[in-house]
Amino acid sequence: MQSDFKQPGIVPFEFKPSDQNQSETALLSLAEIAGPFARNLRRTLPFLARQRAQTRLGEALAATDEELPPAAEGPSFLIRLSSPEVWATLQFDSAAILALLDGLFGSAKPEADEEGAGPAESSESPSLGLGLTLAQRALLKRLGGDLAAQLRPLVEKHCQVQLGAPQFESNKSDESADLGADAVSIDCKVENVRRPWSIRLSMGAAGLERLSAKDQAKLIEQPPFGEVALRIPVDVVAELGRVTLKLSQVLGLRVGDTLRLPSPANDPVLVRVAGVPKFDAVPVISRGQVAVKIHARHQE
Repeated sequence: MQSDFKQPGIVPFEFKPSDQNQSETALLSLAEIAGPFARNLRRTLPFLARQRAQTRLGEALAATDEELPPAAEGPSFLIRLSSPEVWATLQFDSAAILALLDGLFGSAKPEADEEGAGPAESSESPSLGLGLTLAQRALLKRLGGDLAAQLRPLVEKHCQVQLGAPQFESNKSDESADLGADAVSIDCKVENVRRPWSIRLSMGAAGLERLSAKDQAKLIEQPPFGEVALRIPVDVVAELGRVTLKLSQVLGLRVGDTLRLPSPANDPVLVRVAGVPKFDAVPVISRGQVAVKIHARHQE
C-alpha cells in the first residue's frame, strides 16, 4: 500500500558571505571618498563651470552588479593608484573621453593616420575609433594627472595609506579593464550638459574592509588598566572627630551653636580613602583654608 504523504521538499540553503556587513562598510567608504571628489570636479575641470554642468554621485555598487550602468561602447582610459593595502581606479568610457577632449580642445575627432582610428560620425555626434590615438592618450594623461592629484589625498586620508605614482592605461573597444572580483564602483556623474557622462571610481573591497576593521579595532581598543585606574575619582575624607548627641540635643541645635569634639586640636586626624583608614594627619592652615598635613600611614 502506497501512502499519499510526500516528504517536504528540501530547499538548499544558500550561505551568504559572513562579511556582508564588511562589504557594506566598503561601499560606505567608497561613497565617502567619492563625495568630495565629485564636488571638486568643477574646480579640476574648469570647462564644466563654463558649461554650467552639475555633478552628482551615483550609488555605490559591486562592479559586477547588474544595476551598475554599463559603460559606453568604444575605447576606454584608466588611471590606477595603488599601495600594498588598497587600490583605486578612475575609469573613463568613450562618452567621458569625448566630453573631456571636447571640453578642453573643442570637438574630439580622431586622427585618421593612427591605427584603429576612424572618421567622426558628425560634428554633432562625435565618435572614437577602435583605439585612442597617440595625441588623445597624451592629452588624457595630462588631464588624468590632475584628477589623480585630486583623488590621491582623499584616499590616503580616509585609508591612512601612501599611494604610488598614477599608472595610465588605454583599452581598445574590444578590451575591458581587469579590476578584480572584489571591485566596488561608483559613478561621479556630470549632468545638465548636452551629453551627460560620468567618471567611474572603483576600489578594492577587501582592502577597504581590512582598513575599516583596523580603524574599528583602534576605536574599541581599551587602554591599560593602570591608566584607567589612575583616572577613577576617589573620595578622601579627613575626620576631625566624632561626637554622640541625644536626639533632643540634635533637634535643639541652632545656627551659631558649637559642638565640642572629645579630641584635642593637635591630635592626629584620620584620613579615609574610599572609606578605608589610610593616613594620619594633623590640622593646619594652608593659604587661608583649613587643611590637613599627612605625616604617617595609619596603623590599625
